[in-house]
Amino acid sequence: MLISFIWVTLDLIPANSQFINLRLKIEPELNVTVEQSLDFGNVVSNSGYREVRIGDVRMGVFSIRAYYTQNIQINMLVPEELININPAVTERIPLQLEASYNNSGVNNINNAVPLSNNQGLISIYDGDENLSNSGDVWQEMFLYVYGGIDVGNIPNGIYTAEVVVSVTYE
Repeated sequence: MLISFIWVTLDLIPANSQFINLRLKIEPELNVTVEQSLDFGNVVSNSGYREVRIGDVRMGVFSIRAYYTQNIQINMLVPEELININPAVTERIPLQLEASYNNSGVNNINNAVPLSNNQGLISIYDGDENLSNSGDVWQEMFLYVYGGIDVGNIPNGIYTAEVVVSVTYE
């Protein structure tokens, strides 16, 4: 008898519901794009020191897009040498890389500032104008990677290394 009473009571309570269809477009706060890969080209054994300088067409270029008031931390981890993909080859090629950044909003190496020890905390935009009134609050900065290899008496083959560039924002 108690069970049927609860059933009747629940059946008499009116039920209302609402549905909301909500769509949000959320842009990421940070976007990194490889504009150009660093390329030392084909090298010959005993060719000596080969360098890609800042501004060279073969330097690496990254674009970093973020909200204009953000600060970003850049860390570039560079191995000391290139290793042959054939594990039987023990000869290696010494590698030295550096990075510079340009946070003026324009891809121009003349405004580039070297990263100390390949790391730094940088403001994404260092311009003079107040962008919050213009409506375009997303800005782009550029990271340039360049350096050299010292090619000694090595066997032919493919020599590689993994350079890790990490970009985080605050």
